[in-house]
Amino acid sequence: MKIIISDNQYNLLKEARVAIENIEGLKKFWRNQQKKGQQIRFDKEDLDFWGITTRQEKFYAQEAFRELVGDDEFTKKVIKKLIGKTFSTEDFNEKIVGGYDFEWVITDMEYRDYDFYLYGKTLQGGTVTLMDGRHLSLGEAIKDEDLGWEIKEEIKDVVLECMDEIILPVTGNEIISIVLKISQE
Repeated sequence: MKIIISDNQYNLLKEARVAIENIEGLKKFWRNQQKKGQQIRFDKEDLDFWGITTRQEKFYAQEAFRELVGDDEFTKKVIKKLIGKTFSTEDFNEKIVGGYDFEWVITDMEYRDYDFYLYGKTLQGGTVTLMDGRHLSLGEAIKDEDLGWEIKEEIKDVVLECMDEIILPVTGNEIISIVLKISQE
């Protein structure tokens, strides 16, 4: 039996084969690093280097990484080590934290439906520099009638992105959401 496909379909199959070969090559690279006693890291930018460009291919590569490091049980152990530790926006890239300067603590973690959720709180003394140049404490900023809700969401986003900077490269897992109590001094 012969199956006739168009040139377009053939090219798609050829590209899929190349992507699978690239993912297998990356898995082999990670395994070799592990054999040498090195800690492997998941970096989304590395995927482009390996020719893994589509969303689906990146998902497969991320799943492969997670399997190599120990899947969700490993992630739980990594996150549990972070509970109670104080983090600061000063320790992260300016692109992530913007005009925010505060510290926070992760107080708990929840694993539900194959996803990770964090709980935490900001510590007293945080500040934000607004686009108009005003410099406010976090307490003042979240009480603002016009901007308060937006500031609260941005604080959560900053913490979420910072925690992903720590957790994703080591575990291959992203944090889905964070419930954050914001100190109002």
